Amino acid sequence: TRMREALQEVASQSLRAGQIIKHLREFVTKGETEKAPEDIRKLVEEAAALALVGSREQGVRTVFEYLPGAEMVMVDRIQVQQVLINLMRNAIEAMRHVDRRELTIRTMPADPGQVAVVVEDTGGGIPEEVAGHLFKPFVTTKASGMGIGLSISKRIVEAHGGEMAVSRNAAGGATFQFTLPAYLDERIVAND
Repeated sequence: TRMREALQEVASQSLRAGQIIKHLREFVTKGETEKAPEDIRKLVEEAAALALVGSREQGVRTVFEYLPGAEMVMVDRIQVQQVLINLMRNAIEAMRHVDRRELTIRTMPADPGQVAVVVEDTGGGIPEEVAGHLFKPFVTTKASGMGIGLSISKRIVEAHGGEMAVSRNAAGGATFQFTLPAYLDERIVAND
């Protein structure tokens, strides 16, 4: 029946959420990551599908920019998707009280062997007094958050050998950028 299908769907989703939380908890306690080659575009799109639920109704326009030369990354998929979801949800939250609500997600090549991911909003920006301790662990009061916060996001990125930074953009909003290790196919490297 349709009801049973709906219940099975809910059950499998909560099971997946449970696995994600367990996986993140293991990272927090042991610092473990299970890296595999992943398509950055697919990671971004899957994370966006979860993070952007209801955002269009809130008047948020989302733009995706996938620049060439940044395709495959060597990452722990669940962890990186949590970082993306966290940054996108924070961006939507930051634009609640502004008229222009534009979220830009960009992937592009960074330093050799790295891919950069940029999440940019047109919100009110990060107040000076907060900017200094933005990545320190703090308690989230957000109802929609999974409570993983920026401090864990930064730790996940650093555990992958990357860096995370935030700056103020031309629109006055916040631009978060983080880097991930690119996955280089050995066959290409061998021809160098």
